[in-house]
Amino acid sequence: MSTDRRRRGPSAHGRLRRPNAAASHSGAKPLRRGGRPGAVGEAHYGAAGVSFLASAETRVALFELVTGMVYPDLSQPGGEHFTQEPTPWASARQLWCHHFHPQDQTPSGEPIKSYGGSGLGRQQVVYHPGALHGRHGYAVGHPAVGAGQRVFCLWNRQSGRWEVLTPPLLLWRFELKEDLAPGQSAAAYLLPLVDGRYQPDVHVEFTVHDALFGLLRGRGPTQWRRGTRGYARLMPDSGRWEILALEHLARWVRFALAEALSFQSSSAAAEVLSYWDGYDPDPQRQGIVVLNCATSGQRYLFAGQIGAVGLGCYDPQEDKYRIVQLECP
Repeated sequence: MSTDRRRRGPSAHGRLRRPNAAASHSGAKPLRRGGRPGAVGEAHYGAAGVSFLASAETRVALFELVTGMVYPDLSQPGGEHFTQEPTPWASARQLWCHHFHPQDQTPSGEPIKSYGGSGLGRQQVVYHPGALHGRHGYAVGHPAVGAGQRVFCLWNRQSGRWEVLTPPLLLWRFELKEDLAPGQSAAAYLLPLVDGRYQPDVHVEFTVHDALFGLLRGRGPTQWRRGTRGYARLMPDSGRWEILALEHLARWVRFALAEALSFQSSSAAAEVLSYWDGYDPDPQRQGIVVLNCATSGQRYLFAGQIGAVGLGCYDPQEDKYRIVQLECP
């Protein structure tokens, strides 16, 4: 009768072994298999967190994308996009693979652990199930990776395909669908790059929030108009798309007076000749109002005839341009 009282446990497929010397040295401790339901193989935890060891028949590979990620086209009418692949995919070239399979052996009988090289240049399709999804479960947003970039993929035995391990991109470019007041929220469209131009995707709408009441952009109590573009990030704690950057009106304009301005006038109509450090303050060419600067007495600082050229700086409190220089009358 054998005196060996060691527990014989299951096979290597799903067995939890004692941590080796390296794991003990790093402070790792064995983690019970019951701690990760449905798992096979080994796991340890330590100062660096939980470490999962690959089980038998696990394949991890490095791919280089040949094309960009293809997302479902939600613009198709009549629900035709329902027939598309809901998960982003791309053509890719496998560069390296690590294959844990006990039956794979070299001609000399040694087990194959990894392989790579130029012979793996055949294009394959990889999928990104971790992408953000919108209505009906179809992926939306910006791709997390693009053509020419490299990604690690895991072979999913259930779906029978290579799946990208890269997390989704939580920073989105957007264009406001409606005006936005400081400290409030507004509907916005995703703003992807299409054929070299940034074009709003009216089929992907989401809500952006100004969490800092306009202070991030240094503006006053005025609204940001529809069509303004910016960036927002999905914050895990609030679960909201919070604005990181947003376009603003041009800080400086060069103008010509459309009516005479006297030392007793507080403002006058003007025509924008040029602008910089922001977007066009008068896209419809309807003219703007420029404010005169008050002095300590009853007079104002500037005066000029029709056509006089001056320089104005944006005043966020008044939501107008204040004159800082004007041709003498």
